[in-house]
Amino acid sequence: MKTMKKALLAMCCLLMVAGAAWAVDYTSMSTEDLSRMRGTLNNASQPEWDAFHAEWQKRLGQMTPEQRQQYIGPGRGRGMAMGRGMGRGMGWGAPPTGGTTGTGGGSNNN
Repeated sequence: MKTMKKALLAMCCLLMVAGAAWAVDYTSMSTEDLSRMRGTLNNASQPEWDAFHAEWQKRLGQMTPEQRQQYIGPGRGRGMAMGRGMGRGMGWGAPPTGGTTGTGGGSNNN
């Protein structure tokens, strides 16, 4: 049983290392390529999104204000980056409008 646990542990370690080796290297991409990828990583794994985000933030920090405006547009670049987390049930939405409140059960369309 111990050898089976060791084999399973070794296999898990290999998979983790292999996954990191196959990850996209965003540092070798041009800023134009990174800019085009913005908004397309909705289904990316968290480590992949984190790697992209870290490289994008690093590039933004090195840009002049004119370059930043070229890549992210005027008045953008603050707040929740690239919409991550927006609309995913964070519980901060506005309360429902109209109708009655309470446990009366029925329609809220008055």
